[in-house]
Amino acid sequence: MKTFQFKSHNVKKGLIFGFSYLIIVFTIFYLIYGGIDGMADAVNNFGSAKALGFLVAIIVIGPFVVILQLINPKIEVLIDHQHILIKQQKKPDQDILLDEIYSMKINHALVNQLQLFDQQGQLLITIHPQQDMQIIYGIAAEIAQHKSFTQQKGSKKIFGNPIETMSYTRKL
Repeated sequence: MKTFQFKSHNVKKGLIFGFSYLIIVFTIFYLIYGGIDGMADAVNNFGSAKALGFLVAIIVIGPFVVILQLINPKIEVLIDHQHILIKQQKKPDQDILLDEIYSMKINHALVNQLQLFDQQGQLLITIHPQQDMQIIYGIAAEIAQHKSFTQQKGSKKIFGNPIETMSYTRKL
């Protein structure tokens, strides 16, 4: 049995939290400095732009990054010769039989994302690690090792940068 552990990217939760956090921080500064004009005066009177940027990074962005790391779930993926088991805190375990997986797509919808589909094209699970892209390639390779898949490489451009895509389709 092969085990993969990683922190997952939850895009929807991250965007909702990010916008909420920025609105709250803006509201707090708005109330402290008495409006937009007060905030602009505080920035103009601060003196050094570099020091202000450093202060904002520590006070505003630092807690944002730390809290974002805490709200993203840690996921454990276990793969053996018959099934894939996805364990996540506060959620029931997902058990998918390897025989149900008909195709796998890497980097098609989002960068650093693995999607598993059944024979009807229904999405079974999306695996989206935060940082280590090699995890999705490892998971796909481990699944392909147990069942017979054809592999097809491609690429697409995101913001002008070429991103390698990969598709696995089950040999029947």
